[in-house]
Amino acid sequence: MRDVAKSTRLGIGYRLFRTYVRLYHNYVYYRKTYTTGAENIPDEGALLIVSNHQNSLNDALGLTLAIKNRKKQKIRSIARADAFDYPVFGSIFRWVGLLPAFRMEYQGVDSLTHNTYTFGEAGEMLLHDGTVIIYPEAGHQDKRWLGKFSYGYLILLFQAAEKCNFEKELFILPSCNHYSHYLGRKEDILIKFGKPISIAPYYELYKTRPRTACRRVNELVRQQINDLMLNITDTDNYAAIDYLRNTYGKKYAGQHGYSPALLPEKLLADRQFIARLNDLKAAGNTAIQSIYEDAKTLAEITGRLRINDDHFDKCPSCWKTASAGMAFLLLAPVFLFAWLSNALVIIPTKLINRRIKDHMLHGTIDLILGVLVTFPLTCILAFVLTWIFTKSLILAAGYLVCLPFLSIFVTYYEKAWKRWTEAIRFIRLSRRGKLDEPETLRRQLHEKLRGMR
Repeated sequence: MRDVAKSTRLGIGYRLFRTYVRLYHNYVYYRKTYTTGAENIPDEGALLIVSNHQNSLNDALGLTLAIKNRKKQKIRSIARADAFDYPVFGSIFRWVGLLPAFRMEYQGVDSLTHNTYTFGEAGEMLLHDGTVIIYPEAGHQDKRWLGKFSYGYLILLFQAAEKCNFEKELFILPSCNHYSHYLGRKEDILIKFGKPISIAPYYELYKTRPRTACRRVNELVRQQINDLMLNITDTDNYAAIDYLRNTYGKKYAGQHGYSPALLPEKLLADRQFIARLNDLKAAGNTAIQSIYEDAKTLAEITGRLRINDDHFDKCPSCWKTASAGMAFLLLAPVFLFAWLSNALVIIPTKLINRRIKDHMLHGTIDLILGVLVTFPLTCILAFVLTWIFTKSLILAAGYLVCLPFLSIFVTYYEKAWKRWTEAIRFIRLSRRGKLDEPETLRRQLHEKLRGMR
């Protein structure tokens, strides 16, 4: 086992790297980062943070960067072992605080023995008043629900307590990750923290009935995480519910005093809206299944036509659409320059992601590859080549400073372009009368939703 004090020490190199990652994560990659419940994070003491798992390594990075008021030592996060398959990345991941977790479904049953070392190191970290992040769902999913929990995190915690003869109080802090959208740059991320749970009251029960102690603590942890996140439990109607919250859900939020533009408020509105749908179904309301069927039909039609639901409420005018087209034309040279300036960030990510079937890893590849390799390389090459060709240190430094803003410009330009093409398509289809059916269905669906009692 490594010296814990030494392995968690925050050197100047780590501090500078963390600052750089925070800037890239919070301002270049994401549009907005939110943290709620941070006042619940203890300043000191052993802390195991337990979270839902929605978006691969993006979860761990977002959660780690959201923790600011713990004492100055590295935060350990347990991640999938296959992330360490490449030696260079594996060394960096370990240096920043990631520990590999081996799972039977990914690495085979024989690999599970390696978890002894990982859990042992994590336990030592906790006994030295450290912070460890773990995801008991094991795998991530592209659905907003809470999966089954493995008891591994509780075994880790109770075994650590056993090592100190149950004399040290250990805490679990439930948390959740929530995203405006899982994939793509300039989306929003929200990290929510619950209330710390001490496992000390369960020490005596664990000594005689360890499984029962784990089960009872797990129920408390899972309930808190469920109360923090968006957990769509009606999996049979998941697609319809998710479509409704992304469309009519915006109106629902506004009608109930929430801002749909602010992710924390939209989450609260979505939880309230979905709870209402669940209550209607549980009460045997026969109209609810009709609502779900209409939602599925409308989602299929709008998806096939590739139109944005928002345009039904605010139909884009020809004048504004034409004006936007002129703006795109005028800004095209800037976009081309910005795109070429970030080609080393954009192209490798797209090529790698084409080969990865699990699309929930695409965001991780984009973020991790960008922050560790392609963006630093782009900055170095841009600075050096500009200095060589212009022989001006000022121009080279200026170009370097502009690179993050050029990267942001590319993303916003592409997003605006997508919305513009959707507006043109909406106008064209509307003039041809091909939106009459979905518009009528949408109006009827919204009337049913407004009439929910």
